[in-house]
Amino acid sequence: MGNWSRYTAAASLSMLLMLQGCSYIGLYGGDKEAKPEPGAEDVFREGEDLLAKGKYGQAREAYAKVKEHDPEKFYDPLVQIRLGDSYYEEGRYDEAEVEYQRFLDMRPHNKAAAYVKYQLGMCNFKQIGKPDRDPRFAMDSVKHFSELLRDYPDNTYSEEAGEKLKIAKSNLAEHEYVVGVYYMKRGSYTSAVRRLKGITGNYPGSKVEPDALYALADAYIRLGQYDPAKSTLAVLYQEYPTHELSEKAREDLAPEIPAGQ
Repeated sequence: MGNWSRYTAAASLSMLLMLQGCSYIGLYGGDKEAKPEPGAEDVFREGEDLLAKGKYGQAREAYAKVKEHDPEKFYDPLVQIRLGDSYYEEGRYDEAEVEYQRFLDMRPHNKAAAYVKYQLGMCNFKQIGKPDRDPRFAMDSVKHFSELLRDYPDNTYSEEAGEKLKIAKSNLAEHEYVVGVYYMKRGSYTSAVRRLKGITGNYPGSKVEPDALYALADAYIRLGQYDPAKSTLAVLYQEYPTHELSEKAREDLAPEIPAGQ
């Protein structure tokens, strides 16, 4: 339950406001005064205790019972978040994502929206596989973390989201490189160029960029496209002057370009 303290802090403000009997102004944008019915707080705290102990199914049952004591739906926002949290902590990321997304669809301007958006990114980040696997989770991580930084620029999770975003993008760059090399080995150089160019265009500065530039120049040479090959080599030499692939390119690739080309 390593994320318990983090998401407790994320929702603490909303929880505090709720338990003090705040108005709907801060949470919904309305002006209706509302307080939870007697017993709702006790049941909610029971769910919190069960969640902290890792009793996820029982916690969800407790959260569901909150609604029986909360006809004004005072606790609805937190219950929705905690349902997502319970699935997330249990490693059931697809179900957690459904709950988090439902929260955002209904309350995009809630005080806890930034936290929920971060958790959507984490649901996918936790499932990122090796670069030769399906890139869907890395792509969705990039989507959610990018939207978090764009839509909630002053959120508590900006630094963490930025770090995770870099990792997810690096995974995508490596995926594109793996696919590009696959096409190179098959002699499908046009397809290789399309993949390898995507790395330099979409993921500049990634750790596989020098490899991608070398392979891209090689693909251009094999296609007889010498001008883009020379341009690609120039970028490799300029951006990575001391990299071993720059020296290798000078020795192995540059001589393949006919004189006068």
